[in-house]
Amino acid sequence: MAAFDDSSDADLGAACNRLAAWVEGLPAGVLIDPASELTEDDLALILRRLYAMRRIASDPSPVDHGPAATARVSVPVTAKS
Repeated sequence: MAAFDDSSDADLGAACNRLAAWVEGLPAGVLIDPASELTEDDLALILRRLYAMRRIASDPSPVDHGPAATARVSVPVTAKS
């Protein structure tokens, strides 16, 4: 499973590493909580997505958000003649 050692949030990274170590020891598809029907597959999926999102968030490539909005005055300005 992915390691979260280089996470920008050290506490979250450590917690994710502990959860990943716990999940790895479970048999595939085991039911963890009958009330919510949470399975080992669910936890593995969550960890994989967190890892992927962290990698995307740390990607320094710029994203084009289109043209910047122009600043507008909040009070209408009227011209005097």
